[in-house]
Amino acid sequence: MLAAYFVVAQSSGNIIRVTRRDVRPDDSATITHVHASSSQLQCYQRLFDWGQDLISIDSLRQGT
Repeated sequence: MLAAYFVVAQSSGNIIRVTRRDVRPDDSATITHVHASSSQLQCYQRLFDWGQDLISIDSLRQGT
């Protein structure tokens, strides 16, 4: 079963993209992968649709 992950820039905490994988991808020196719940994906999509360019992982964790 595929799970959704946010690909997050470690330097800024901003989401670069969403990816779906059957296992969690490895992190690197510049990016980390954060599991994305259904509600976080919906919030991300809503912000993206409203034209927000920079969406931080912290804003989704806080339920913004």
